[in-house]
Amino acid sequence: MNRPKIILKKTRLDKSIELLTFFLILVSIILISIFFSQLPQKIPIYFNWPTKDQNGFCSKDVLWAGPIILGLLAFGIFKLNQYPWIFNYPITIHEGNAKRQYRIATQLLRWLNLLLGLLCIILVLLSLSDGLKAPLNP
Repeated sequence: MNRPKIILKKTRLDKSIELLTFFLILVSIILISIFFSQLPQKIPIYFNWPTKDQNGFCSKDVLWAGPIILGLLAFGIFKLNQYPWIFNYPITIHEGNAKRQYRIATQLLRWLNLLLGLLCIILVLLSLSDGLKAPLNP
C-alpha cells in the first residue's frame, strides 16, 4: 500500500463543522453540570445501559457517560481524519485521484462527527428535560 501522503487544506466549512461538533459536546457537558444538582437520583434514559431498571430509569450519574464516550469517539475520528491515506478505499489510490478521494473521505468523517455531536446534545436534552419532570420515586 504505497499511497501518496497529501495534507489537505481545510476549508472554512470543514473548520466550522469540527468546531460545531466539539461545541455541541461541550454544551452537553455544561448543561449536565448546571442541572445535575436539580435532578432526582433516578432519571429516565434513552439508551441501553447495564444498570437501567425495567422501567427505563437509571442513576443520574449515567448522564456523564454519553458526552464522555461520544467526546472520545469524536476526538478519535478527528485525529484519524488527519491521516486519510490509511483509510480503506474501494478503488486504487494514486497521484491522480488521491486529493479528490481524500477530500471525500475526510468530509464524510467530519459530517459523521457532527452527527455524533448532535446525538450527544439531543440525548442530554431529552434526559435532562424528562429528569427534571420525573417523579422522585420511579
